[in-house]
Amino acid sequence: MFYWDTFKRKSGKQYYSIVCPDGSVLENDENGNPISWLRSEKTFKKDLQSGEIRIIKINDKWSVQFKQRIPEGKKPRSILDSYGTTSTGSEECLNYFKKAVFENPKPSTLIKHLLNIITTEVDIVLDFFGGSGTTADAVMQLNAEVEEEGNRKFILVQLPELIDAKKSKTAYDFVKNELGVTPPTIFEITKERIIRAAKQINAELDSKIEKLQNELPTEENKAEIAKNLAIKTQNSFKVFETTPIWENYDFKAAKLANAEKLFDDDKLIEEDVKALFTTWKTYDGSPLTEPVETIDLAGYKTYYTKQKLYLMHKGFSTDNLKALLEQIDVDANFNPTAIIAFGYYFESKALREIAENIKTYNNKKNIDIDFITRY
Repeated sequence: MFYWDTFKRKSGKQYYSIVCPDGSVLENDENGNPISWLRSEKTFKKDLQSGEIRIIKINDKWSVQFKQRIPEGKKPRSILDSYGTTSTGSEECLNYFKKAVFENPKPSTLIKHLLNIITTEVDIVLDFFGGSGTTADAVMQLNAEVEEEGNRKFILVQLPELIDAKKSKTAYDFVKNELGVTPPTIFEITKERIIRAAKQINAELDSKIEKLQNELPTEENKAEIAKNLAIKTQNSFKVFETTPIWENYDFKAAKLANAEKLFDDDKLIEEDVKALFTTWKTYDGSPLTEPVETIDLAGYKTYYTKQKLYLMHKGFSTDNLKALLEQIDVDANFNPTAIIAFGYYFESKALREIAENIKTYNNKKNIDIDFITRY
C-alpha cells in the first residue's frame, strides 16, 4: 500500500526547475533561480515517467507528490493528506519568511478545504491556537477565490509564548533581528505571517484588477473589479491584548461592607484603568472594534462610546460637571444615555453632586440619562 506525499525541498546541490503540465514552472527562488529538491533531477524524471511521482493541481495550484510506501502493519494516512501535509505548510512558511521560523505548520490548502465544507461566505472562523497564522491565511485565500464575494472573518488567539533561543534559534533571531521585537514570542510570527499573506493575496488581486481594467469595460468586468477591490479591504486585522486582573483583587470576600474595598486603588496604573474601562464597555454591549472617542471636559478626560460616557479618572470637579452639561447642550453628536463613574476615584459628595445635577437636567430637558456608579 502507499499514499501520496508532498515532494520536499532539501538544502544541497540538486537544483533544477520542475515544469508543470501547462508549461509553467512550479517554483523558483526569489531571484527566479531553480531551488534544491529532495531527489536528483535524473531520479525525479525517472520516477515521474514510472508513475512514482505525479504533478497535480490542488485548489488551482500545482503540487508535486510522490508515492510513500506504507510498511506492513502500519495504517495508511488520512485522505485529507491529499490536500497537503506539514511539509506543504513548511513550504508555505518558507515562501513567506525565506527561513524555517515555525515547526510543523498546517497547510493552508487543507484548512481552506475544510473551511469550504463547513462555513458560509459570512461566517467568523475562530482558532484558539493561532500558531503560524495558517487559519487567517486560509480565510483570506478563500475569500479571494470564491465566485461570490467572500466575507469570512477570522479571530486568532495566540499566547505571547517566549521562543527558546537555543531550541528555535532561527525563529528567535528572525523575531529579534528582522522584526526588531524583544523578547521574541510566537505571537510575533503569527502576526507577521498574516501581514505577509495579506500582502501577497492583495498583490494577486491587483494583478487581476489591472488585467480586467485593460480589457473591454463590460458590466461583468466592472462587477469583478468591484468584488476584488472589496476583498482587498477585508485583508486587514486588529490586534487585541488580554490584560490580567490586578494581583491584589480580593475574589474570596464572602460579603462586602460599605466602606470595604476589593483592592488598593492607589496602586492602579493607567493601564489598569484602561483594562477596567475595556471590560466595562464590552459588558455594556460595545464590541472591541467599536471606536472610542476621548472627550475633554475642562481638562478632565472621559471616554465616550455607544452613547455611554465613562468617568474613569480622579479629579472630577464642579467645573468638569458644568462642562459636561454644556457639552450635552451644544453638541448634537454628544447624547449619552448613561454616565458611568469609577466609584473609588470619586468622593461621596462628588457622586451625589453628579447624580443630583443629572436628575435636575433630565427633568429640565425632559430626557433620560442614567448615572451609574461602579466599583
